Amino acid sequence: MKRTSLTTAVIAGLAGVAGIANMAGAVNLSTDGTGSVLIYPYYTVNSNNSTLLSVVNTTSEGKAIKVRFLEGFNSREVLDFNLYMSPFDVWTAEVDKVGAGAGVSTADNSCTVPSLSTTPTPFVNYAFAGANSDTGPADLSRTLEGYVELIEMGTVDNTTAVWKGGGALDAITHSAGVPASCAVVQGAWGYGSGSQFWKTNAAVDIGAPDGGLFGSGTIVNVGQGTVEGYNADALEGFYAANAVGAHTAPGSILPNLSTGGNATAYTFNTNGSGNVSLATSTFTSSIDAVSAVFMTDNVYNEYVVDPAYGESTEWVVTFPTKRFYVDFPSLITKNTLAPAFKPFDVIFGSGYGIGYAGTSCSPVSLSIFDREEGTPTTQPGFSPPPPGGSGPALCWEANVVTFNQSGGQSSILGSNLVSNIALGAGYTAGWANLSFDDGNTNHVLTDGGNSFSGLPATGFAVEETVNASAGGAGVLANYTALYNHKYNRVCSNGGANCS
Repeated sequence: MKRTSLTTAVIAGLAGVAGIANMAGAVNLSTDGTGSVLIYPYYTVNSNNSTLLSVVNTTSEGKAIKVRFLEGFNSREVLDFNLYMSPFDVWTAEVDKVGAGAGVSTADNSCTVPSLSTTPTPFVNYAFAGANSDTGPADLSRTLEGYVELIEMGTVDNTTAVWKGGGALDAITHSAGVPASCAVVQGAWGYGSGSQFWKTNAAVDIGAPDGGLFGSGTIVNVGQGTVEGYNADALEGFYAANAVGAHTAPGSILPNLSTGGNATAYTFNTNGSGNVSLATSTFTSSIDAVSAVFMTDNVYNEYVVDPAYGESTEWVVTFPTKRFYVDFPSLITKNTLAPAFKPFDVIFGSGYGIGYAGTSCSPVSLSIFDREEGTPTTQPGFSPPPPGGSGPALCWEANVVTFNQSGGQSSILGSNLVSNIALGAGYTAGWANLSFDDGNTNHVLTDGGNSFSGLPATGFAVEETVNASAGGAGVLANYTALYNHKYNRVCSNGGANCS
């Protein structure tokens, strides 16, 4: 079943109005929430939090999906596996603390390779320990927070009779809530017995990926009685038309966000004019097209930090493509500020200053407002300041910005990747503008014509109220809420709006 989403139809309509021809498809951030790639901006198991994940297959096709967990410092992989979803299926999982690190478990019946169960599978540090060290922490504590990406590798069909019941689609399709034979699917990759048909030829019973997935993440703290849920970001047009060959073995680092093969991106732009226009940007690499749809010059959201009501706020700011611009171990030279590829600043391990391990910092600026348009005479920076830096900077792939916290782990999400904003007296509630504009020195992504200012970012704000006096003596009333960030895109072409 091939689908045409509302987003694609709207883009095509705008393209027709604009007189743009040959727009067969491009990477775009789905406004409908479904796609072939899902980005879950944050998971955490710190401070007694757990993170629940779900993905839904809205189509009548089977789906082969790569599930990848990435740690928050430098997006090194901590676990991946293959997921095979039945038509109209839902898969759920839970990320919890396991020993010194994190791990994932599931009570779901959908087929995974290798097999997962209700006993957590621990995350691993292989990608950043020993010979793979990247100057960041090498122990399992680095797996305690990060983010998740799900990438469709193809549709599953019944072209070939791969087992006694039929094709691969028959094997993964549920009957009375249980797949017909996960053992056949696992055996296809050499896990257990049976025909190793995918290990021999990964294209058997696999068609081109065509999207239709959506997902959500939920951060739960049972002891605190709090929960915060968010929708995963969905990418459409990730693959070039009729893409094949994306189906890979469990443990493979492919596919990833750089391998979709589609180097053209669709973005909507206003540039402050109030008039929406469609920009079509064709890059030399597909990762730039993915970055383009996340490019933003400003991140906006609210904060509340009123101690009278036990209120606190934390922002998650994740750069889902950053590793493809900054993670080059061979370029790390002691006491050398190694450049990254634009739109980022320095490679991981060289820091914002000279030779600072475990970071790749990008300068940002802050504007703080209260609810009555008041703003401090001197805008605050981050504490602690980045080593060697002259101003605020975000230094990791998944960052947590706190407000009026004293240091250490953040109070809500338990993050260790923290930058704190010390608000001035009287600034207990309002909004903030986190700007990535550096005058286009580094923070620019261009296809040679259209130039996007800022950095590719996603995330949300979490607000928590811990009100011990609510409802009378002895009643603890905890409340949390999650709000998606708001963004400002700046894209220009020779002084005019992008087109």
